[in-house]
Amino acid sequence: MGSQDRELFALLEPIVETQGVDLVEVALVGGGRRPTLRIVIHSADGVTHGECSRVTRAVADGLDDAGMLSDGYELEVSSPGLRRVLKDPREFRVFRGAPVRLWVAPAEGETPAELVGRAEGTRDDEGVVLRTEDGRESVIPWSRVMKARLEDADTKAPGLGGKGR
Repeated sequence: MGSQDRELFALLEPIVETQGVDLVEVALVGGGRRPTLRIVIHSADGVTHGECSRVTRAVADGLDDAGMLSDGYELEVSSPGLRRVLKDPREFRVFRGAPVRLWVAPAEGETPAELVGRAEGTRDDEGVVLRTEDGRESVIPWSRVMKARLEDADTKAPGLGGKGR
C-alpha cells in the first residue's frame, strides 16, 4: 500500500465502520484526471448491495468533507470475494473464523504443505493462528506463510478429511 492509499485508509476506516462493515482494502489506481478509488469491505454476515450503496455515499461525503481527491475520481465499492488472497496480518484478524487455505514453506527436512482450516486471527508478531477441522490450533510463523486465501466453507484438504482442491 502506497502512502496515499494508507492516508485514505486511515481517513476512511472509521467512516466505513459507522456503516457496520470492516474496511479491508483501499487502492487508488490509474492516473490522469479521474483515478479510480477501489474499496473492499467485509461483514461476517456477507456484504449486501445496500451496504455497498451506503458505504459509497458515506465515503464520498467523507472525501468531500476532507477535501481529498477534489479533482474527481471514480469510486468502486465491493466485497472481498470467496477466494480473496489475504495480504497482511490485519486481514487475518478481519476474517477471523473464515475458512482459509495456507501454502506453507517447509521447515528443514519437511516438504511444502497446504493447510486448510479457520483463521483464528494472529498471535502478536509470531504468525497466523489456524484451527484445523479436527479442532487443533496451530501458529504458522509469518516467515513460512507463502500464500493465503479465503476458501469456500465446504473445502477439504488432504489429510484433513477430504480431497482438497
